[in-house]
Amino acid sequence: MQVSPSHSQRQLVSGKVGWGWRQATLPISANFFFAGLLILMVAIAQLVRIGESTFLEIASLALLVGFGIGIYLAKSVVNVCQQNSDYLFSRSQLIGITAYWLVLIAGISSTSETFVKGFVAIWWILPAAIFIGISGSLALRSGKSKPKTKTTEKKQILEAVSADVLNVVTYSDQTVLVSPSSLGQQPRQFNSLVLIVLGFFFWSMLDLSPNLRAIAAIGLTTSGMTGFFTWQAQLRSPEKVLHIRFSGLWGIAAEYAINVKPFSCLSIVKLQEAGGEISWMQLSGNNSDLTIPLAMTILASNPKEGISQNDQLGQAIREGFHLAKQETERDSLGMASVLLPQGAGILAGTAFIILGALLLFIFPLPTNLSAESAIAWLGVCLVSPEIARFFLQLVAPNSLQSDRSSYSKNHLQSWEIGTAILLISAFLSTQPTAKIAPLVIFTQSLPIITLILGWLSISIGVCILAFVRRTPLWNTNY
Repeated sequence: MQVSPSHSQRQLVSGKVGWGWRQATLPISANFFFAGLLILMVAIAQLVRIGESTFLEIASLALLVGFGIGIYLAKSVVNVCQQNSDYLFSRSQLIGITAYWLVLIAGISSTSETFVKGFVAIWWILPAAIFIGISGSLALRSGKSKPKTKTTEKKQILEAVSADVLNVVTYSDQTVLVSPSSLGQQPRQFNSLVLIVLGFFFWSMLDLSPNLRAIAAIGLTTSGMTGFFTWQAQLRSPEKVLHIRFSGLWGIAAEYAINVKPFSCLSIVKLQEAGGEISWMQLSGNNSDLTIPLAMTILASNPKEGISQNDQLGQAIREGFHLAKQETERDSLGMASVLLPQGAGILAGTAFIILGALLLFIFPLPTNLSAESAIAWLGVCLVSPEIARFFLQLVAPNSLQSDRSSYSKNHLQSWEIGTAILLISAFLSTQPTAKIAPLVIFTQSLPIITLILGWLSISIGVCILAFVRRTPLWNTNY
């Protein structure tokens, strides 16, 4: 895990980086512990049913190694929480994860069902032990870090009470960073990682019907993928640029560099509906409006202090760019430029999810864990965010394009790797025979193709719903 590099040229003027990090480690530790314990219990129960002493000895060794790795990684988790940064995998970690994944693919290619069950159970022992090791080390680190003076104890109480308030940090180069506090977003980020792991765990270990396992696996995975993000608004006053950054795995991340010069005010636009009041935050000018993403503006308020995160973000933007404040009410027709693209995105995402669920319920699926289904799971995760962005741009053309797409022109994109992986998984399902009819090939491939299409549809739908909340909308007024 790596922490985003700091800017040594500028000095901190006000605010606190990583505010609330100590409280953030507590739910992270709890979720790692319960997830690791669940995986460990199921894996050990399967090994006990098999009854092979060799498997149990290897599992004991994997348990010790996992604990050591977890204790080592806990320091990086603490660093990420302290700096309130996004979770980044280092090159060595990526190599290790890839190698471990290839070991799984090689192991489940065996023809012996007993060996495959024992091998997969042992394979899960290591990540379970890593989770428990991280959990125990986090609990010890956060406990040791707690100061014992009354003054600092009062500050901790205030931190716990004000957990929903945004973190505003000002630097000497007239840059202002606005983001949720460490307590507000770090537990979501790390708990989403747990969901991704549990998604594949459900598919590979639980003894349920293939249809239920497939839906549970991709549901947990995509919930983790889309929840695995942090956001930050960087206000660069001299350049009049609002830089919005959403982190995330593969194609989930997005960055937007918005020129604020054409805008004169920051508007809170309210729409009265039967179910209550809905509001949006917009940068407004003479000829155009830009709607700030809902993930940044539909936020909780602190009832004890009367502070709304909406007010904090709006105040920071107004003061940073010297914008006027404006509150207006509009009807549905006046908000068509926002309601139509967001509604179309929600409708498209829901349609994909329903289609995927129907495919996984109606058509036959692979009954056992196989190399091709494990490869397909990974391929779907890699390719679905990019497809989701494509469809969102079709149904909501005024969605602002992310600047991140221009970063790695000379490198393979995640969707390209994912597409290759999906093609490999589809071809692996056919039996290597000298003379084989096309109909037989199609029949052999049908379960894995159905699984891929069902997983892909649900994953695309969930990603579209997530992007609807994280994408700025541009509207030109003529």
